[in-house]
Amino acid sequence: MTSRFSSSAASALLFLAACSTPDAIDDTVAMQAPVEVVRSTMIPATRSVAGTVRSRTVSPVSARVAGNVTRVLVSIGDRVRTGQLLVEIDDRDGRAGAARAASGRDELEQAIASAAAAVESARANATLAAATFQRFSALRGRGSASVQEFDDARARDDVAQSELERAQRSHGALLARRGESAAVVTQAATFLGHSSVRSPIDGIVTARFVDPGAQAAPGVPLVTIEDASSFRVDATVDEAVPVRAGDSVVVKSGAESVTARVARVRPAVDAVTRSALVEIDLPAPLRSGSFVKVLFTTGERAAITVPATAVSRRGQLTSVLAVGDDGVARMRLISLGETTGQRTEVLAGLDAGETIVPVRVPGLREGVRVRSAL
Repeated sequence: MTSRFSSSAASALLFLAACSTPDAIDDTVAMQAPVEVVRSTMIPATRSVAGTVRSRTVSPVSARVAGNVTRVLVSIGDRVRTGQLLVEIDDRDGRAGAARAASGRDELEQAIASAAAAVESARANATLAAATFQRFSALRGRGSASVQEFDDARARDDVAQSELERAQRSHGALLARRGESAAVVTQAATFLGHSSVRSPIDGIVTARFVDPGAQAAPGVPLVTIEDASSFRVDATVDEAVPVRAGDSVVVKSGAESVTARVARVRPAVDAVTRSALVEIDLPAPLRSGSFVKVLFTTGERAAITVPATAVSRRGQLTSVLAVGDDGVARMRLISLGETTGQRTEVLAGLDAGETIVPVRVPGLREGVRVRSAL
C-alpha cells in the first residue's frame, strides 16, 4: 500500500509514528469494545476531474434601446423576481415618439369620422339624384318632360353616383391606414417600454455592468441574472474516461460530497485537449462559479477501507486505534484516500489482517487492553 506514495510522504508517516510514544500498557485496565479485522475489498476506481458550478439558467439582460442610464435599481447579490424593474434608460425620445404616434392616430380617427360623414352625405345625394332621374325618365316617356330636363336629371345622377364612389374610396383608404396607425402606436409603446429593463426570471444578480450615467446600447449587457434554484457542473473530461448521460458521479465541494447525475455529454471532442464538456445536474444548490471535484467511476480496484467512524483527526494527522496480538490498543497514523458512503480508503499505515476499533469508545485510549477484541 505504501508504494502509492512518494518517498517523502512515507518518510513523514514513519517520522510521525516514531515521534508518537504510546502510553505505558496498563494491565489493570481493560475495556470492552467492538473490533473489526481490516480486509482488502474491491471498491470503485475513480478519476477525479475539476469542474465549475453553473446555474442551469443564466440570463444576460441587455438593453434594447440606446440612451443614457438614469437609474440602476439592483446590486450584485440581490434576489429579483420575474418582471422586477432593474434598470431605467432615459425615455424622453420614447415618450416623444409615443406622443407623436398617439397624435397621428387621433388625427386619423378624426379624418375617418369626417370621411364616414361625407359618405353618408354623398349616399343621400346619390339616392335623391337617382330618384329624380327615374321620375324624369317616366315623364319623358309620357312626353311630359323636355329633352333638356331629362338630360339634366341624368347628369345630376351620374355626378352624384361618382361623388358617392369617390367618398367611399377615400373612406376605405383611411380605414386601411387604421391598422398601420395602430401598429405605429404599438411600436412606439413597445419602444418606450424598452426604457424600463425588467428581469426575465426569478434569480440572483450575479453581475452588474453599468452605473447611472453610462450609455446603453442595443445588445450590450446591463446585468446578469442567474436562476438560484437549479445548478449544474461543467467539467472537461478526457476522452479516455468512459462517461455517458445518466451515469452517477460524486461531486465534492470542500468537505461536502453529493451524488449527482450526468445530464449530457457534448458530442464534439476538442482536437487539442482530446476532451469533451460534460454537464452534470446537481440535486442540491452550490455557489455558482465555485470549484468542485467530480469523481467518475472507471472500474474497480482492490483497496483497504475502514469505517469513517474509526478515524480520529488532530489537525492534519489522521489515525485509528489498532489492536495488537497482545490485545492492547495503539494509535496508528494513517493516510486516507477517498470516502465512499460510510467507509474511507486507507492508503498507508495499515495492512490487511490487522484489527482496529471501528468506532470511538469513550475512555478507550492508547495503551489500554481491549477485552473481547475478536
